[in-house]
Amino acid sequence: MKLKLYFAAALLTLSACDLQVDPFNGVTKDNLPSVPNALKYATDGAYSLMKDQLEYKGAFDFRSTYARNLHMMLEYSSDNVTLSGTTEDPLFLSATRQHYAGMENATYVWYVAYKIINSVNQNIESVTEGQDPANDYLLGENYFLRAMAYTDLLRLFAKPYTQGTGNNGVVLRLTSTDPAKMPRATVGESYDQVVADLEKAAALMENGERRGVEYASKEAAWALLSRVYLYMDQYDKAIEYANKTIASPLVALTPKENYVDMFWNTPKYSESIFVIKHALQDDLGDGSIGSMYLTDVKGWGEVYVSEPLRLLLEQHPEDVRNTLIRPQYEEDGVTVAERNGIPKYFITKFSYQDGIVTLSSPHVVRLAEMYLNRAEAYAKKGQDQLALDDINVIRTRAGIAAGDLYTLGDLQGATSVLGAVLQERRMELAYEGHRTVDLFRNKLPMDRNFPGVQPHEVVNWDAARNIYFIPQDERLANPLAEQND
Repeated sequence: MKLKLYFAAALLTLSACDLQVDPFNGVTKDNLPSVPNALKYATDGAYSLMKDQLEYKGAFDFRSTYARNLHMMLEYSSDNVTLSGTTEDPLFLSATRQHYAGMENATYVWYVAYKIINSVNQNIESVTEGQDPANDYLLGENYFLRAMAYTDLLRLFAKPYTQGTGNNGVVLRLTSTDPAKMPRATVGESYDQVVADLEKAAALMENGERRGVEYASKEAAWALLSRVYLYMDQYDKAIEYANKTIASPLVALTPKENYVDMFWNTPKYSESIFVIKHALQDDLGDGSIGSMYLTDVKGWGEVYVSEPLRLLLEQHPEDVRNTLIRPQYEEDGVTVAERNGIPKYFITKFSYQDGIVTLSSPHVVRLAEMYLNRAEAYAKKGQDQLALDDINVIRTRAGIAAGDLYTLGDLQGATSVLGAVLQERRMELAYEGHRTVDLFRNKLPMDRNFPGVQPHEVVNWDAARNIYFIPQDERLANPLAEQND
C-alpha cells in the first residue's frame, strides 16, 4: 500500500499541469498507457485525496482532510448534533452558521474537490475507452469520483435542485485544459452532468469485478444515482436505481447483532457500498471525525447528540441505534455529566475501527439509504403502503417490535407518510451528513431550539446561509464564478 501511495503521489502533481514522474522517465497523461498499472495507481491517487492531509497555502493542518471537513460542514449545521462550547476550529462556523468567504474548511473542501476532479480528468484523458476491459473499469471509477465530487460541492455551495434549476450550481471543469476563468453552471446543468457521469460509470463497470468497498463499483454508481434522482424529484428513476442496488448479490443489510460493528468496521460489511477507507497509518487521532464525538482516553468529545434526536430514539429503548450513543456519567453512575450545561451523550459511529478509538472509514453510501430513498419516492408518488413497507424493513432491522412498526393508521407521531419517511431517515442516517439536505430540498424548516452554542432559532428552508459562500480564493482566481448571496 505504501508503495502504491508513493507512486500515486509522484504520479499526480495535484495541479492543472500534466502528470509528471521523474523516477519513471517523465510519465505524462499522453504516455501513461505505456506504463504498467499506471492508470490504476493514478486512480488510487485520486481516492487518496479524500483522506490525506494536503499542504494548502504552504502549511499542513492536522484537522484538515476532505472527509473530515465535508462531514462537519454537512452535519454540524443540522439539528442532529450539538456543539458544547466555542472552539477556534472552523467547524464552529458550520455549527453556528457564521459563514464567510474565507473560512478555512469550505476553502479546503472546494480546493480538494477540484484536485480530485482535475486528477480524474487527466486519468480519463490518458487512455482510450474500449481497448482494454481493465482500463474501462478504472475509467468507470474515475467518472464516479468526478460525479461524487460534484455532488458534494452541490450539497454545500448550491441551492437544492427543488428550489430552482436556474440557480447557480458549480463550475463544471470536464477537461484538464479548461480555462482558469469559468462561470458557474446552473443547478440543472450541474445535476445533469452528475447523472451523465454516473450513468457512464455504471456502464463502464457493468462487467468488471469490484475491487472492494473502498473503490467505486456499478453498485456505488447506482446508489448515488438513486440519491441524486431523489434530489431531483425524479421519483421513478430514484426507485429504479434503488431497486438495482438492492437486488445486487454483493450487498445486504447488516443484521441487528452486528449493527454497531458495521459502523466501527465499515469495510468488512456488505451493507457498505462505498466508504472512504482509513487504514492504521491514516489514523488522525485528535484530528479525526470521531474525535469530536467521543472521549475515550483520546478525543475531544465536544459534540453530542441533540436533545430532539435523542428523545426521538429513546421512544423505543430496544432500538439498536440507541447503542451508538454513549452517555458519560458522573461518579454516581447515574447522573449524566455535562459540559457547559449540555449533557454528554457521546456518539460512537466514527470510532473503534480495529480497536483504535479515533480510527474509522466513513460511509459515502450504504444500503439502508436505498430503502429510504425508495420509501421517499413511493411516498411522493402516493404509494403509501410501499413507502411504509420499506421503512419498516429498516425499523425491523433496528429491533423495533412488530407492534411498533408504521401502519397507515399509526404513523408513530408523524403527520404524514412522507413525514414518517423523513423521521426514519433522520434516525437511521443520523450523523452521516443527510439531515440538512433532506429538510431544505423538501422545503421544510429546521428547528435548532435545543441546548448548544448554536443560535436557538428555526431556520427557514430558503435561508441564505443554508449554503456556503464560494471561497474567496476561487473568486480571486476566477472572478467569473458568481458569489452566493
